[in-house]
Amino acid sequence: MAFVKSTALVTASAITVPGLSGGTNGRIVRVTTSNTVVDASYNNSVAQLNSILLKQNNVYYAQGVVAGFTGLTASSAYFLGADGSLTASAPTPSSTVRALYVGFALNSTTLLFRPGIVISGQ
Repeated sequence: MAFVKSTALVTASAITVPGLSGGTNGRIVRVTTSNTVVDASYNNSVAQLNSILLKQNNVYYAQGVVAGFTGLTASSAYFLGADGSLTASAPTPSSTVRALYVGFALNSTTLLFRPGIVISGQ
């Protein structure tokens, strides 16, 4: 098996989803009906949180480098908050609260959006 070393850098990489409407900029959103999204919450069901997106500057991101935030702490992990916002404190999973890692801050304005697996409590 041969290995190839690449010296190229991937920059400004993200996967976006066109043709959607709804939700708040800077928040995690989930699809509710055909081409419509609403702000997600850590109180949503596991099934509802399996297909989340991040809305920023009226663009819906499935994953990747997303800029345009303010006040992020570089190299900090971020999780889904109660109202779809990003929070640096992971919620404690329970029967009504899900913990969902959404990414980490590259700097104070840029998030590497990489949603994890939803963790649900008893």
